[in-house]
Amino acid sequence: MSDPSASGTKYSCILLTSDREHLSSAAETFARKLFDVKHVSRYPRDAKHLAADVTDLTRGGEVDFLFNYLSPVIVPERILQSIKRAAVNFHPAPPDWPGIGSASYALFEGDETFGVTAHLMTSKVDSGPIVRSMRFPIVPDDDCESLFQRALNFSLFLFYDVLATVAQAGTASANDEKWKRDAIRRAEFEKWMRISPSDSAEEVRRKIRALHHSTLPGPYVEVAGMRFHLPAGVPLPRAFVNKQLQGKAAA
Repeated sequence: MSDPSASGTKYSCILLTSDREHLSSAAETFARKLFDVKHVSRYPRDAKHLAADVTDLTRGGEVDFLFNYLSPVIVPERILQSIKRAAVNFHPAPPDWPGIGSASYALFEGDETFGVTAHLMTSKVDSGPIVRSMRFPIVPDDDCESLFQRALNFSLFLFYDVLATVAQAGTASANDEKWKRDAIRRAEFEKWMRISPSDSAEEVRRKIRALHHSTLPGPYVEVAGMRFHLPAGVPLPRAFVNKQLQGKAAA
């Protein structure tokens, strides 16, 4: 395999991003400084399919790298197999929480840190060998929205770090970190959002905090086969935060 860097040229890449403008623009600007970017496409949260140009560009097996930076689209295995050097995904959660709902699970379980993970892409979501991760502390008044937003911000730092290394090395090498579980699917997460009559008051408190968001519905109860969600944007009771602060102080 020839090394473009030996002749002063750049490795080629495809960049898949989200519709979060400030993060996607920053990622694209940086990628273009280090790589010959053949294609960039941005996808909304509910996107399911890749742009046709991605399939066309990868058909000949001449693209060196594919970087999936916060795009929700699952990249088909045939495209992953056509990438010459490596396909890297940036997951806005630590190796403890692959898949959906990561920030909520971390809050519910009382994790003290959260993070972001870069990993090689395989046909199975959030399961490929880990390239690098970063961690940061969870603060007492975090809810899933604030924690996830901080993870998005850290994901850009990780993106800069990984791409700088890959551009120089010509490869994306795995470290010795391991995923802690299989990726959590959306159906599993939505089932977990349910508040059961058998849940203790403490479990209910933790789940409400873990699912609190200004625009997305919170946990729900089921009555006569119908779901009733805690509405989005309902202020988190101060007693919840106070209780969390007391718990941290006691620890």
